[in-house]
Amino acid sequence: MTSSDALSLAIGHVRNATWQLLNGQSRDLLLGLDCLDIESLLNPDDLDPAVAPLEPDAARSLAAARALLDQIPDQVVPAAWAALLALTVQIGPR
Repeated sequence: MTSSDALSLAIGHVRNATWQLLNGQSRDLLLGLDCLDIESLLNPDDLDPAVAPLEPDAARSLAAARALLDQIPDQVVPAAWAALLALTVQIGPR
């Protein structure tokens, strides 16, 4: 997997988390908007997100994205790491 493929798949997982937050039982608009912010931080070059397998919940989708991003740290801006960590803590286990 190339670094572009990993980034594209990570963005796909973040997009899944956004959908899960906005359409799930919690329907948490603010956290969903935070996910959109993370997606824009990860994607300054307007890369097409890959279709990522849907995880059981938003927290696991973000964990899957983080696992991919850990493989390509040089492609991730520092603000994205901070935002991803903050959102992961806010969501916590559901």
